[in-house]
Amino acid sequence: MSSHRIAAFVVACLFCAAPVAAARHEKVPTRAARAASARKPGPAGGKAHPVAAEKPTRTIAVAVNGEPLPGGVSAEVQDGRVLVPLREVFAALGLDIERSGNQIRSRLPTGTVRFTLGSAQASVDERSIALDADVQTLHGTTYVPLRLLSAALGAQATYDQRGAQVEIVSSLFGRMSGTERQRADGGVDVQGVISAIDRDSVPPSLTVVRGGTARTIAVTSNAKIWTEDVTIHTQLPGAFTDLRVGDALHAILARDGRVVSLFDYFRSTSGTIAATAPNALVLADGRVVDPSSATTITLGAAPAQLGDLRIGDYVTVRSNPESGELRSIVASRKGGVTAPGGVASATPGAPSNVTISSVALSAQRPLRAGEHFDVTLKGTPGGRAAFDIGDYLTNLPMRETTPGDYAGRFTIPERFNLTDVPVYGTLSVGGVPAQRVQAPQTLSATTTPPTIAEVAPTPGQTVNNPRPSIFATYEAPTSIAINTGTVRLVVNGHDVTSSATRMGGFIVYSPGVDLGNGPVSVVVRVSDAAGNTAAKTWTFTVRS
Repeated sequence: MSSHRIAAFVVACLFCAAPVAAARHEKVPTRAARAASARKPGPAGGKAHPVAAEKPTRTIAVAVNGEPLPGGVSAEVQDGRVLVPLREVFAALGLDIERSGNQIRSRLPTGTVRFTLGSAQASVDERSIALDADVQTLHGTTYVPLRLLSAALGAQATYDQRGAQVEIVSSLFGRMSGTERQRADGGVDVQGVISAIDRDSVPPSLTVVRGGTARTIAVTSNAKIWTEDVTIHTQLPGAFTDLRVGDALHAILARDGRVVSLFDYFRSTSGTIAATAPNALVLADGRVVDPSSATTITLGAAPAQLGDLRIGDYVTVRSNPESGELRSIVASRKGGVTAPGGVASATPGAPSNVTISSVALSAQRPLRAGEHFDVTLKGTPGGRAAFDIGDYLTNLPMRETTPGDYAGRFTIPERFNLTDVPVYGTLSVGGVPAQRVQAPQTLSATTTPPTIAEVAPTPGQTVNNPRPSIFATYEAPTSIAINTGTVRLVVNGHDVTSSATRMGGFIVYSPGVDLGNGPVSVVVRVSDAAGNTAAKTWTFTVRS
């Protein structure tokens, strides 16, 4: 980088503002904006004439997991951003708040979230989060941006402008004396760790333990089940078969004891084994996996021991998000599992004439929400075929298009973030399974767009330099990298990207000519490798 670019970078850093994020929620007019728009200029030199009276501001109700906040507590809209009352929302989730001056933190089952009054920056453990508005005090109450709940808590947070309501749905419940807590509607919230699952009973049941208290729940077929990986922020509709012993569970029961919803959440770690030891594994990214005697291990479809795993195997490690206890390791091996005699073995009981010759998927790059990929499988005709996306989604159906050729399709849903996950094909004929086969390609997908973390000069700032360095930083909140080639910087309507310095995490532009006194508009756009795009527009003023 040339010396003047380095200087520009240093100058730009001095101008960095509190982080802001690309808008993820609908921008709505504030009271001030409505008041301003209620008047329009008259003839030149004349007075402005009112065109309509301002409508009374509506109260924006807030509901957490279907229950309105008590006392008529409402959300606020400031500068087009939706804010919700911190203490009331966290209390509804059973989460304690610790405060020291302007520093605020809360211990979640998935980590510790920290943020600061007057700042648009938050963090969960070591992961930073850029918010779209400052944490602020309104009417003596601390309010946080709605984005904090989705980015830090993994909640589904939505604002219905027409219905004047904020809806927050989260599987996190923190402060409970036992497994149960009464709901305002007469129902019960049950939370704890799944200690046992009975899939053979009618209806099937599970046992939840918390603080020495146990509760067994019979699950009817019409209960809604959601599984959530808190590591990759993926929440998907699930089935009873997706629940695992050791997972954290939040169950919502109706007044009559009927199960309305189950939220199963866990933490996952995936990767390729780079080294092995008698009691541990080391993954390619340096993470160490240290199972206990209670950890279940499978290789392919068969139970295994730690010593059966070897370098190059792909593993998915599943643990409890609260305690960190490692519950299971699911391993796969390209080319199939090798028996002690050195011959590749099929799933026990599978005859040699039921085989899969190949599995392939169409995805050639990371995918985003709404995009799809196709899986093709070639094998013994007349069977039932399916495909698995790692250990996250299994038994996805395929159809036989011609004898021995099977095809399936999967569309990426919202809140689906995976990186380099293997895809497997399965096949059975007459109830006899063939060996599961892994596709040569892996799947990556993200539905979380990049964030534009810092900009300079800051929005609304007045500078006395006619050639100020214009700067923006950006980051990918998932493992899908920023596509640097997509970064664009537009100043006063002119695309100046070719004259700027673009790097993996920032872009900086030093004007070659004076900008002139007056307002300067800036637009930054950035996309990740999946095509998720974020944009930030702001203005500052030059007065030299």
